[in-house]
Amino acid sequence: MEQRKILGIIGGLGPMASAQFLELLTAMTDAAADQDHIETILYSKPQTPDRTAFLLRNSTENPLPDLIDSGKKLERLGAQVLAIPCMTAYGFYDALADAFQAKLIHPILKTAELLKKYDVRAAGIMATDGSLQSGIFVNALRSNGIRPILPDEAHQAMVMEIIYRQVKCGRPADLGTFEAVRAHLAESGAEITLLGCTELSVVKQMQPLSGGYLDMMEVLAASALEACGYRVREERMPRPAKGDK
Repeated sequence: MEQRKILGIIGGLGPMASAQFLELLTAMTDAAADQDHIETILYSKPQTPDRTAFLLRNSTENPLPDLIDSGKKLERLGAQVLAIPCMTAYGFYDALADAFQAKLIHPILKTAELLKKYDVRAAGIMATDGSLQSGIFVNALRSNGIRPILPDEAHQAMVMEIIYRQVKCGRPADLGTFEAVRAHLAESGAEITLLGCTELSVVKQMQPLSGGYLDMMEVLAASALEACGYRVREERMPRPAKGDK
């Protein structure tokens, strides 16, 4: 049996997403006893500068030094695999991966590979302005032969409203707005809509959504468990519900 590894979580980006990620890790593990669950260290630093603001050049506060500092603290505590429950942070992936000895899970690439496996040819993206600006989603999807479909300006503003004015403020998401974005992406040809921000994943965990979504925080959790030598419950394996519009 492969030796199990310790997972370090660079957290606080935002805080509720980190809490939900811990819940997902627990719920998704194929475990029969406490001792079967993953050994995890969470370092939550909500004071890390906003990733989107920096990527859009609306702020000069670079989050990269804080992200690296958090990861190195986790490494010193024994983490051998790292995960960041913040998709926008992966806009800094290359610099982060170079800074760490631990393996840094890349959920966006994992998602693209999963979509390819299930023969999804067009995927809608609900993510922050920063993630879209960085090109991390578009590049990962295109490199796997998948057509990325982005919201138009009006619907992208709705996504940012949900993330920054609702979830990050501790308010319930407006599900009518949520569904309007999904419908817009589906009408534009998306076979599946990616929840490409962990704040959107929080909505899925706390409020009832229709079908047609793939939660990327679930992909991150499954990938982290497998990288650390744990099995994912079969019924909790993330799978795109292709054609569910």
